[in-house]
Amino acid sequence: MKVDYHTHHYRCGHAKGKLEEYVEAAIAAGFSEIGLSDHSPIYHLGDDPQPRPQTAMSRLELPNYIQAIIDVREKYKDRINVKLGVESDYILDYDEHYRTLWASYPLDYAIGSIHWLDEWSIFERRLPKGSSVDEVYNTYLHWTQRAAKSGAYDIIGHLDCIKTRGWMPTPAITPLLDETVRVIAESDVAIELNVSGWRKPIADSYPRKELLERCQHYGVPVTYGSDADETSQVGLFWNEAVKLLREVGYREIASFTARKRTMLPLEEV
Repeated sequence: MKVDYHTHHYRCGHAKGKLEEYVEAAIAAGFSEIGLSDHSPIYHLGDDPQPRPQTAMSRLELPNYIQAIIDVREKYKDRINVKLGVESDYILDYDEHYRTLWASYPLDYAIGSIHWLDEWSIFERRLPKGSSVDEVYNTYLHWTQRAAKSGAYDIIGHLDCIKTRGWMPTPAITPLLDETVRVIAESDVAIELNVSGWRKPIADSYPRKELLERCQHYGVPVTYGSDADETSQVGLFWNEAVKLLREVGYREIASFTARKRTMLPLEEV
């Protein structure tokens, strides 16, 4: 079983291609399931039009996006399982907002990702003024715990993605990393092995191998996400991902239907 649960398309403003093109790419790559999970609207930075263009879809587009996936799923139902997903920000104290929002749509799954710490993007080239790397990691990990416990999400997206700009914490943060993994496990949400870091200068997966080992140790379910921004990236590094997952002890991969998780065998490559 080959599944890819993290893909984007033109609506978010920074990806290319239509939903159908991503489905066709998944079929061509031999995948049995493809999750369509574009960036949901940004709610905490102000009203539409989006305060950060080319970051996420407009609020006006969200119902159109949901219906478009329903139509695509029906069109391809005899060829591949198309999953209706979304990648949603987690913002502190927006728990009820996102729980209510995602419960109002017929999603198969919701990915909860931390892209923002208040108004600071984790992809900025500079740290927030007056903050150290460890301080930012501390906030990021506490927010990750809150996201896992919020009940709004089925998957925690790209765990440790905050390292993308090359910032690595000191060993002092290790107990909090371990605590965060335990909270994710206790909250019964999955993580993804997000391979997009392997195509970036950081050249590492999200999460990195050592953190993935802790997730496996505590029994955190895992799925695979290419985080594709163009169709050529669908299923990218699948074999390498399976090899890494098996190296750290995983033997199953998570699939989602109507917000319910099923574990599938993780075949050797």
